[in-house]
Amino acid sequence: MSTVLIADDDADHRELLTLALRRAGHEVVAAEDAASAMAALRGGGIDAALLDVRMPGESGIELCRRLRSEPATALLPVMLISADVNDQRILAALDAGADDYLTKPFQRAELCARLDGLILRRPYLAGQASVSAAVASAAFRPSTRAVRPTATHASEPRSHTVA
Repeated sequence: MSTVLIADDDADHRELLTLALRRAGHEVVAAEDAASAMAALRGGGIDAALLDVRMPGESGIELCRRLRSEPATALLPVMLISADVNDQRILAALDAGADDYLTKPFQRAELCARLDGLILRRPYLAGQASVSAAVASAAFRPSTRAVRPTATHASEPRSHTVA
């Protein structure tokens, strides 16, 4: 069972997302703004984050950018959720490092399927970081022979389907 952080300033949206995710078997930690979300993330145990784009103060996009810049949360699966279907906002979210962007209204099944996909890929992403670190370390180690890393999947294509 995974634990999902929901950051949304609208109490009704938090409640609906919480209900949907709990029915799908997830634990939920809810936050009403970016500061509360960061506090929850620092507590650990969060497997993925669903962030509302429009929150007072720091937006979901800004929060996502901050999560990607911190080593402890750099690989955390992040999905942004918004009623905003503006292409520029969607691109800004993806450029900030969001793994996915889901527009409201959405079907509960689609939300859960996308979220489960992000969570299932998490070990792959963490493994890629380990592979990258090992390759970089080997490249700087003195050696009498050239180090040639074996072929790996350098990156996995992200799903950026917009409904």
